[in-house]
Amino acid sequence: MSDSHDSEPKPIEYEPKGKIDTVGVLYVVGGIPLMILFFLVLFGLVGACDQMNTYIPA
Repeated sequence: MSDSHDSEPKPIEYEPKGKIDTVGVLYVVGGIPLMILFFLVLFGLVGACDQMNTYIPA
């Protein structure tokens, strides 16, 4: 009879998981900075319209 406690533990594999694809790289390199730029422009326009007392219909 062999106990599971007496057996050797399995070695830990340190292989990289996942893959790097073109869409993921383009999203990180291009998409995130463009989203930040979009929100900065959006809030800048809202602030400029607020200073000029321009009503923005929602």
